[in-house]
Amino acid sequence: MDGLASAEIVTVYRALDDSIHHARCGQRIALQGRRGSVGPEMELDFYCFACAESVTLPLCVLARIPVANEAAAAVAA
Repeated sequence: MDGLASAEIVTVYRALDDSIHHARCGQRIALQGRRGSVGPEMELDFYCFACAESVTLPLCVLARIPVANEAAAAVAA
């Protein structure tokens, strides 16, 4: 697999206040902890209290999380 290929992020989106929200229910998710050593392989564990669902994100995708307006446009398409 090509290391430069990047998948679209659909599980979360960034709200206008810069918080991260669960795309499934639209609620803010809470950071619970991290796994791995500091670096691109580190993963952040979030939890959605509304859905009672865990969401794990690699640290390297944080900069690519779509903003709320972009996420809404992607869902509508």
